[in-house]
Amino acid sequence: MLLEVTNGSFYYNKESPILQNVNFKMSNGEIMAVMGRNGIGKTTLIKCIAGILSWKEGYSSVAG
Repeated sequence: MLLEVTNGSFYYNKESPILQNVNFKMSNGEIMAVMGRNGIGKTTLIKCIAGILSWKEGYSSVAG
């Protein structure tokens, strides 16, 4: 597994979560597009995966 996100949740304010229970796995050679309207959490997702922001719940794993 190249990239895995398990039960990832992030919020600035607990009453309005931005990401809830995000789960996916990617293997070598797979391509993923993150799409959506403005303010939906695309950049926040990338920042959590990269470790710039810390998941409030769950985790991401790169290369196992």
